[in-house]
Amino acid sequence: MSSQADSPRKGADVDSQRVDPEAEDESKTKTGTGTGAHQDDTTLGGRVTSAGRAFRTGLSERRLSLPRLKRTDGRYAQHIHACITIALVGSLLLASVSVAAAGLGAITAIPSPDPGVEKSYDDTYRILANNDDDVDPSDISYDGYFENDYPYGPVELQAKSQSPSQTLRYVATQDLYIRDLSDFQAAPYRDRWTRYADITSYQETQFLLVHGNNTYDGPTSTDGKWFVRVTSQYGEWQPVYNAEVRWDRSTEELYVANPEEALIHTAYYSNTIDRNLHAAGQYSRYAQDSDLVAIPTVNGRALYPTSDGASMSRQWGQSNFDTVRDAWVGINHVFGGVWYRDSYVVGGTPTRGAYVPFDHRAIAPPDYSYDDQCKIKHIHRRTHTHDNSTHTHTSTHWHYYDRTKWAEYELINSSAEVTSVQLDRPGFSGESDWAKFGDTTWIAIEDPSSMPLEYPRGEYTLTATLRVTSEVESRWGITSSRCNEWSKSSTSTYTHTTQYSVPVTITDFDSPNLNISVVHIDGEGDDRLLITWTGDQDLPHDPWRQIQVDVNGKVVNIDSPWRFYGVSRNDAVEVRTASGSNTHDVTHTHGDRWPAIYHYQTSVANVTMEFPRQQDSVETQRWGYLRTVDTQVAARPGGAPLPAGVSDTDNDAPTELYTQYVVTLNSNDLETGETATATADNPFGSSLDDQLNVSTKPYSPTVLRLMEIDRSPTGEGHEGTLILTDTNSNFLDNKTITVTQADATNWTVTTDSEGRASVTWDGMTLRARYDGDVWDTGPDNPYYKGDSILYLLPPGDVAFVAAGTVGEYISGAINNTLLFVEWLALGIFAFWYVRMRRRTTKRGGGKNA
Repeated sequence: MSSQADSPRKGADVDSQRVDPEAEDESKTKTGTGTGAHQDDTTLGGRVTSAGRAFRTGLSERRLSLPRLKRTDGRYAQHIHACITIALVGSLLLASVSVAAAGLGAITAIPSPDPGVEKSYDDTYRILANNDDDVDPSDISYDGYFENDYPYGPVELQAKSQSPSQTLRYVATQDLYIRDLSDFQAAPYRDRWTRYADITSYQETQFLLVHGNNTYDGPTSTDGKWFVRVTSQYGEWQPVYNAEVRWDRSTEELYVANPEEALIHTAYYSNTIDRNLHAAGQYSRYAQDSDLVAIPTVNGRALYPTSDGASMSRQWGQSNFDTVRDAWVGINHVFGGVWYRDSYVVGGTPTRGAYVPFDHRAIAPPDYSYDDQCKIKHIHRRTHTHDNSTHTHTSTHWHYYDRTKWAEYELINSSAEVTSVQLDRPGFSGESDWAKFGDTTWIAIEDPSSMPLEYPRGEYTLTATLRVTSEVESRWGITSSRCNEWSKSSTSTYTHTTQYSVPVTITDFDSPNLNISVVHIDGEGDDRLLITWTGDQDLPHDPWRQIQVDVNGKVVNIDSPWRFYGVSRNDAVEVRTASGSNTHDVTHTHGDRWPAIYHYQTSVANVTMEFPRQQDSVETQRWGYLRTVDTQVAARPGGAPLPAGVSDTDNDAPTELYTQYVVTLNSNDLETGETATATADNPFGSSLDDQLNVSTKPYSPTVLRLMEIDRSPTGEGHEGTLILTDTNSNFLDNKTITVTQADATNWTVTTDSEGRASVTWDGMTLRARYDGDVWDTGPDNPYYKGDSILYLLPPGDVAFVAAGTVGEYISGAINNTLLFVEWLALGIFAFWYVRMRRRTTKRGGGKNA
């Protein structure tokens, strides 16, 4: 990672999707005939120039409480920086003698981009290592722009929505998750600069006035008055550096006057498929090299079990010898899948696959020899003559001579091969062998036809098998100056096989047992959505990721509770050779030698329903808010175990999966006759539109009346009948009405077959309300809207004595908290009325009186 001194303050990238979520209304761009949804008095102006359309910038921000230097004067900033540097140096010098100084931690330095310089950044791949230690934002040194851009909690990783420096700030302080298990999430690793002159016609430019309330703190124009941003091809905002902003009197809009010199900050990206291939390839790099083996480790132990084998016999009574050492095979990640409750969960179709690295070390037995002696018989013959006879006498003894028995071994060749990757289970009769693509990738397809293999829903085991062969030449014999010498040789091949397995849960890719019903209730200002699910929504069964409902431009997202965090599976690599071993920490840089192996693990949040952030292309979004009306909970699964270092508090408590969810859409449109459309998908990338049923029906107004009133002379025990009808005077039965009397006591009554409900109450007032239907009663039945009434007893000489209707009302309302607001309003009215009468009387008198 670059030091602070190596990266002078030039600015940094930001994307509008990563600005403080509390300030998402900071800028609303006017496109076509649409208008921005918010305008702040402190905003002087803004303009979209690439399409020649005007807009007004609205600002509604919340500033983060992080230390920040004002950019009022460069020399002032340098002076402050020098003072801070001197203070830090002094503190470090005192650290050896001061106990208080011992708490001074290391500052994490995050470099900022240098305009025009395409430089790489270390550790941006920590977006896939959420189980690392997080840093407090105050412990980060960052000398670029966007000093406020630090999230408060887990952040969803969007495709190509961040610059390298922004990614570093995010991963240093928080954890990042995805909700879509496709393998194309992008990771930026290098700055990329393009000229403003090279933007295309569909890209839009935005000018934000610089003032004290800005949350966005990116690079400013050359005069320091404007923030300038342009959209990318994906609709995301990218900062413009070194822009000279001027006003065009003829078109009455702002524009960039130096398009050749102004620079747009983007990034080079690599996706997670490339990262997985890179990691598997790096750990298998020496798989055919017999001299060394690279073993991924975590907390000092091997991530994948290692084993020895390929035993060969040796000469001269030696024990057998394993020619293969530290052989291992692993499964880094099942792509399109996620680790959930001790199993990978994947969709059955389309194609599934895995990244399978492997390695080994092969050695020959050491040369061997030992000395002994050979025994040679020596015969002596002596001949003599006696009595004319010749006699031969023989004597025998042994001579011992030194000799050497030796054996030499040479490794001729060794090779390792993953012979099979199988997804199988007992009783499964389908095709279980996956096909090999490249050195480390195996895919579940039929080799000849390239058709994906079909797996019914269920529990399986994915097993990778590694076979290592070693070819060893053996030579052995005897050497001696007097003993018999000889030598022999042979070459043999020895084999060692090892396996690694992981459990895999197969679920249906398109969730066929899931049905989603979206009923849109059309009304003025208040629409209502009723979402109903059938089928098990748990991740191993029929999960859904998002349901998006569009009611004539009012877009609502219903998001599932599933979050997926990339986590590092190893923290080091041990490289072993015949002479010893070395350990290296894993890294998180593009193209690194020893990358961290990762896979996704599941966290559980809760189902959320919200208006999405307004996109500039959406001109019809009517902003408002959502209010939950009612829910029915189907299940409450507990949070899935997450490794230490992944901080998602939503995973700590059980989540709620619903059978039904009802929400009111309060917006600023009063249209009726609207229709709704919807789309849905699941975490595995499959559309669930076939499981989705959408319908629209209007609100049917209701009329609530109080009839047959029998007033009590004591003020207690008044009687009456509530009658609920539709606008055609048809009675509505079995409807619940809430009743509240003057002392705030409330209760409910239910209408009978004639829409009637008797009620008895005490006091001067009676409130009754029908809240409207909560659940849909069927496609052919109306959906009734609520109605309410406030009944005030008329003046009566028995109930109380007061002067006039207003006096009676005030007498009945005093000490009644429910009617305090009405009492206050009437008091103000009475005050105004008296003042007007006095003014009229005075005007009518005077000199002419």
